[in-house]
Amino acid sequence: MNKAAKAYVRVIDKSSRFFGKVAMCMVLGMIAILLYEAISRTIFNRPHIWAVEMAQFIMAAYYLLGGGYTLLLDGHVRMDLLYHRWTIKQKALADVITFFIVLIYMTVLSYGAVQGILYAIKYKQVSYSAWSPSVVPIKIIMTMGIFMMFLQVISELIKDIAVARGESIEIIRAEDKK
Repeated sequence: MNKAAKAYVRVIDKSSRFFGKVAMCMVLGMIAILLYEAISRTIFNRPHIWAVEMAQFIMAAYYLLGGGYTLLLDGHVRMDLLYHRWTIKQKALADVITFFIVLIYMTVLSYGAVQGILYAIKYKQVSYSAWSPSVVPIKIIMTMGIFMMFLQVISELIKDIAVARGESIEIIRAEDKK
């Protein structure tokens, strides 16, 4: 594997780890908001119109910002009727072949996300709730998560090609831990 590919994998894997850890912290924020709302509503009889919707926004950001990190950890659900029985090289080759399906999906998803942001900005789109916040910030965050996952998919392709060719990707992982 050449230096540029190793550098790309190193940078994207580190970025995915960073965004994954940010996403993990977002769960704590979501829990805090929902706990605050539950206490405020039940003990003080003071509900807030923003709390549940803000928790939903955080959950959407958590889900999409954590996508690349989950891919890095090989944590996505897989239909592996045969896959789990294959050798590492066979798995890598299968992943390289299926990469093109994922690439099409990620391209369509990215296009839709950008179109969604442009629409939200053009029409000053707000959520249809009593709180009615702008949806532009959450759409931007969601698009960032989709873009990071897109970049992580390419990183995984590079690693799979290296494994399929018989090269070790442990060098990349060892360099990444420094």
